[in-house]
Amino acid sequence: MLIKSLIVDNDKNCINILKKELQAFSFIKIEGEFNRAQDLVLFLQNNDIDLIFLDIEMGSIDGIEIARQIKKLNLNTLIIFVTGHPGFALEGYEVYPVDFLIKPINKLRLEKALNKVKEIKSLKFNNNDYKIGINVDNGIRMINVNEILYIEKQGRRILVVCKNNEIIYSKESMKNLENIFSDFDFYRPHQSFLVPINQIKAIYPDKYTRSYVIELFDSKNTIPVSRNKYSNLRELLEKKTKGLIVY
Repeated sequence: MLIKSLIVDNDKNCINILKKELQAFSFIKIEGEFNRAQDLVLFLQNNDIDLIFLDIEMGSIDGIEIARQIKKLNLNTLIIFVTGHPGFALEGYEVYPVDFLIKPINKLRLEKALNKVKEIKSLKFNNNDYKIGINVDNGIRMINVNEILYIEKQGRRILVVCKNNEIIYSKESMKNLENIFSDFDFYRPHQSFLVPINQIKAIYPDKYTRSYVIELFDSKNTIPVSRNKYSNLRELLEKKTKGLIVY
């Protein structure tokens, strides 16, 4: 399991030192480095990142405010704060960081923080009862991942449809939800839908649209498949399900 990571610090020397220390951890893949908050936010709008090493003291904008912006883009991006002043730690906890590392970084503390990251990421892959927090009108709502049937965009509304017939209205964008649930084998077969792969019961041709629809195990509703997504979905199902042949 590779953990896609970024380093954000306005001191190039600090970035280089941390990059050198991270070479000892083969599961950390550095996808980029930034010394300006604006460049980081632009990058995150189009890229899915697991972990960010974030300096708290970033000049005109502090790292805690940057962390708030990161969480708005993707609640599940993990953050490790890096700072020369431990007094910042108390305020930083409001954005739920994995850990705080004090400069100069101690190798044992770095290893401990990265072990926490591995534990969190492994829970996403192995625990069916993993809960995700998503933005709703009145705050943040925790949802058990394995209770989700599908996610649908209706106009400007995002509906999270659950197995108990509950519908949760989210303020997240479909792009953000796609990023959040990518670790849990959710697939976007159509611009307006996200479905968990393990909920797919069958794929049938739709004679009216000359395309395909998905039948789910626990729902009577069918999900449309965009024409350009069918081949990719078929390949994905064949890989995920041993011995399955999809025609």
